[in-house]
Amino acid sequence: MKFQSIILSIFILLTANVCYSQSQAIHNIYFTLPEIALLDIEPNTRNIIFEFKSPDEPGDKLTRVKGETKWLNYTSALSLGGSPKVITAHLENSKGIPGLTIELTVSKYSGNGRGVLGTPAGTIKLSSAAQKIIYGIGGCFTGDGTNRGHEIEYNAYIHDYSIFEIPTTTTMEVVFTITN
Repeated sequence: MKFQSIILSIFILLTANVCYSQSQAIHNIYFTLPEIALLDIEPNTRNIIFEFKSPDEPGDKLTRVKGETKWLNYTSALSLGGSPKVITAHLENSKGIPGLTIELTVSKYSGNGRGVLGTPAGTIKLSSAAQKIIYGIGGCFTGDGTNRGHEIEYNAYIHDYSIFEIPTTTTMEVVFTITN
C-alpha cells in the first residue's frame, strides 16, 4: 500500500507539471542618461545697475542705491561615481574699477526643486579668479524662474577713495560656470 501511495504521488506530481506548465519570455531594458550640467540666471532680461548718488553735504561719502537681485537655476545629473558639481563666478573682460569692491552674496536654496541641491558659499568678493559660490551639487533640479534656486545679490562699495576713479567703460561681465 505504501508503494502504491508513492507511485500515485509521483504520477500526480508529473501530471500536475504537464497540466500547469508555464513559459516565460525575458527582454532587457536599457537606459542612457547623459551627465547634465545646465545653469541659468533669472530674470535674465535686465542688467544690474549700480547707481551712486552724490552726497547732500560736502565731506560726506557717496551712497549707493541698492542694485537688483537675480536667481540661479540649475539642473544636474552625475555619471556613475562622478564627483559633485560646483558653480563658480568670476569677472571676465573687466579690468575692474580701482578702489571699488563688488561682493556677491548667494542665499540658501528656495523653491520646489528636488535632489541633492548645492550649499552656498555665502559672500565673496568678485575678481578675475573663479571662486566657488555653490558646492556639493548632486543629481537635482531647482525649478525654473525667479524665487527658485539660489538668490544672488550684488553689493558694491568704495573701499579706497584715494585710488577710486571711474573708467571710460563702466561695464563689468560676471560669468557663472557649473562644473565637476
